[in-house]
Amino acid sequence: MTAEAQSRIALRVRLHSGLCSIPLDRIHHLAGYATLSGDAEDYFLGWLTFHGQQVPVFDLNRIVCDQPTAEHFGSRIILLHAADESPTRYIGLLAADLTDTVASNDPEAKPLDLDSYLPMLYTLIPEVPVAGA
Repeated sequence: MTAEAQSRIALRVRLHSGLCSIPLDRIHHLAGYATLSGDAEDYFLGWLTFHGQQVPVFDLNRIVCDQPTAEHFGSRIILLHAADESPTRYIGLLAADLTDTVASNDPEAKPLDLDSYLPMLYTLIPEVPVAGA
C-alpha cells in the first residue's frame, strides 16, 4: 500500500467517548493484547517486548476518556514511532475493538489528535528496563 493510500485510510478505534480514527500512516504495527511486564501506574500499563525492544504501553481510553479500556476480543496494542525526545523507539497504546478501517474523512469516526497526547506520555515513561535484569 502506498503512503498516499495509507494517509486516506484510518484504523477505527472505539473509545468511551465514541468512534475515533488513527491514520494508518501513523501506525507502525498492531500487536495482540499480550502479557506486559513491570508495574502498572495510572496511564502506564507495562512493558511489551517487541522484536527485542522494550515498548511502554499506555491505556488509550484512560488517556482520552479517563476510563480504562474494557477487555474485548478486538483489543490490540497500537505501536507508534516515538518522537526523538522519547526514551524509547516506539510507544504502545492499548485500545479495544480494533477490527476495522475507515476512510480518514469518515464523519462517524473523529480523527484522534495523537500529537496532543503523545508529548505528555513521553514524560510518563518509566525507566526502560534492562534486558535480562
